[in-house]
Amino acid sequence: MPAWAGLKIGVVLPLSGKEARRGETIRDFLLELNQRFYLRHGLHLKLLFYDSKGKPSRAVKAVEDAFFDGVRVIVGPLKPECAPRFYEKARSLGLPMVVTAGEINPMKYLREPPGPIFRTGVSSRAAVKTLYRCLKRRGYHRVGLLLTNDAFGREGEKWLKAYATEYAIKIVTKRYFGVHDTDVTVHLQALLSCEAVICWAPPRSSFVVARNLSQEAFNLPVFFSHLVAWEGFLRESQGLYGRPFVGAAFLAEDNAPVDPEALAVWRSFVNRYDVLRDPALAAFADALIFIKTGALRAGYRYWVRGLEKTGLVRGLTGLYFLSTDDHYGLLPGSVGVFRYQWLRYEPVCAPQAGVL
Repeated sequence: MPAWAGLKIGVVLPLSGKEARRGETIRDFLLELNQRFYLRHGLHLKLLFYDSKGKPSRAVKAVEDAFFDGVRVIVGPLKPECAPRFYEKARSLGLPMVVTAGEINPMKYLREPPGPIFRTGVSSRAAVKTLYRCLKRRGYHRVGLLLTNDAFGREGEKWLKAYATEYAIKIVTKRYFGVHDTDVTVHLQALLSCEAVICWAPPRSSFVVARNLSQEAFNLPVFFSHLVAWEGFLRESQGLYGRPFVGAAFLAEDNAPVDPEALAVWRSFVNRYDVLRDPALAAFADALIFIKTGALRAGYRYWVRGLEKTGLVRGLTGLYFLSTDDHYGLLPGSVGVFRYQWLRYEPVCAPQAGVL
């Protein structure tokens, strides 16, 4: 394939609406990272951006527009709730995709291969295993679950129950609350006998829990999911200051097992624009790294095949090990538990630098 033909990539982001600023930041970073790939590797990756407005229905429209524009692969979304419809539409159109949010875990089930679908960033499955490993290390074995009664809460509950025995964790109490509830004090009181509590809820609902913890001065260790890890959210949610949550190696200041080329572009970007750390930005960067890796190995047309045969891939989130049976493969040591205070991330259970 001639160099000028390159590879046309569709990227679905919220470029208008409440999440527009966050989407624009990710877009601008991807453009800089892509320029770096061109200058250093001679790669011609043409990025086309499509506005989802942060809504599932608009994400579907974005995928359709990208398909009719002739993109060869689609990347997104930013919002986890957009992922199921994004995935289904891309799959129905036969578009290869790199999913950056939501609970898509493209692994081989029975005899069905995962197909041309990859996943980047931290999923609930990866986050639960990291959190249980941390709880076990800190001596917590009898835990309670505080879950929202929505799709995210149900997904978290599934993995929390699935891996509890493996990590010698006993779930002693479960409480459920609504995503629009403004007070969960009664649920926290019911969990006071637990050694620790895991709150699996969307960011705003997690903030309500943290605020009630502070208001009532409950002496209860509560751990939160990976969805609260964006620095922009943490800075405006002071109730979460100092509270532990799951986060990627990207959040670690030192010795993070991440791609040095992408990290250098990120540091330059931060110095010029003073942007905040966003795990979603790292997930989108990893999507571009995946495509770059596959294209360098097997060419633009066969990038999926090339990526499957790569094995270890170092992303901005952390380390992945990809194969024909696993198109996600984020290594457990690439995820840790952090707390945010004094305008920095501090490890509670640090990602393992020596995951190799």
